[in-house]
Amino acid sequence: MNLPTNWKDVELKNYFSRLTRKNNERNTNVLTISAQHGLISQQEFFNKSIASEDKSNYFLLERGDFAYNKSYSVGYPFGAVKSLEKYDKGIVSPLYICFKKTTENKCPEYFLQYFEAGLANKEICSVAQEGARNHGLLNISTEDFFKIKIAVPPLAEQQKIADILCEQDKIISLKQKLLEQKQKQKKWLMQKLLEVPHTNVNCEEKISLGGVVINKSRWKKERFSEFSEIVSGGTPRTDKSSFWNGDIYWCTPTDITSSEKYISVTEKRITKKGLENSSAILLPKDSILMCSRATIGPRCINKVPMTTNQGFKSFIIKTNHAITEFVYYLIDICITDFKKLASGSTFIELSKRDLSNYEIYLPTLPEQKIIAQVLSAADKEIALIKSSIEQEKQKKKSLAQLLLTGTVRVKT
Repeated sequence: MNLPTNWKDVELKNYFSRLTRKNNERNTNVLTISAQHGLISQQEFFNKSIASEDKSNYFLLERGDFAYNKSYSVGYPFGAVKSLEKYDKGIVSPLYICFKKTTENKCPEYFLQYFEAGLANKEICSVAQEGARNHGLLNISTEDFFKIKIAVPPLAEQQKIADILCEQDKIISLKQKLLEQKQKQKKWLMQKLLEVPHTNVNCEEKISLGGVVINKSRWKKERFSEFSEIVSGGTPRTDKSSFWNGDIYWCTPTDITSSEKYISVTEKRITKKGLENSSAILLPKDSILMCSRATIGPRCINKVPMTTNQGFKSFIIKTNHAITEFVYYLIDICITDFKKLASGSTFIELSKRDLSNYEIYLPTLPEQKIIAQVLSAADKEIALIKSSIEQEKQKKKSLAQLLLTGTVRVKT
């Protein structure tokens, strides 16, 4: 890297010293590294501790201390560095490299942003031993880690850069909290609008939405097979003349994401010939495709006709009886039961028979329509916030690349 005037290329050990403080006080706050939350309690993040019983060999961190996790993950191909901000103390696995700022280091936030932007990755890569990604860990020694070089501007510029990037972090954090609130609101709405107490079918509560009264006492108990045709996925003909060259989309579980309600295209396509004399069925537009093997529940609504493999059970809705978008949301509260119904030794699968016979309470068509509209509006609001968060992350990424390399200088 060509450094700007008065910037220095300095080894990390000049600004940080290794920390090997053992857990002699029997601290039980085991920490893990999260992209969003930094160093966070395993109990809080996973709702359980995944640490070994004997924690005496763990390193004890205090607020402001740093840890480098050599494990590579999505977004962190060369591991992640985070500082402890959330708690006064916590412990980490001895596999982590722990360190604290030296007296020379007047702005540790600058270095944290430098690592977060991935600008130290090239240096880490240069000292990691070839072919050394052992069990998901980079093979980098502690000594080599502290020898990596960091581009360091004068202190005043360090502080200004850190302030700008930390302010952007605050914006992202606020929007993420808003997203969490909206997701909780949607979950509450789904419980309020879709669930019927099994012990109190004749629920007297009435909810008015858009001029429609939601009255659960008149909802009728019905099997899925009564308001939808349930279709199993299949395998099309796989000869070269019929596969991958047509205009019929072929959907597999890898095409489904939990955040996307609709699907219009997939990577694979087959010809009509591929469906002849095969177990694969062409599903009409506005069917619900639900994963029914191994991972049960992820689903979407197809916006064009398509066919699926055996990993799906799909619902072709009888439109005079139910509304597709409503059933899409209704399935959400059934997933826990679906997983209980699933069976199999070689692979877990939800059977067509069990799914067909599964009973739920179905509202009237006007009630279905307004409920679907309310939940769809909540989804759109969530999608807008997610899009805004991604924009802010991209903005920060661009700022970091410009500021931390000295491409754009800040006034001090």
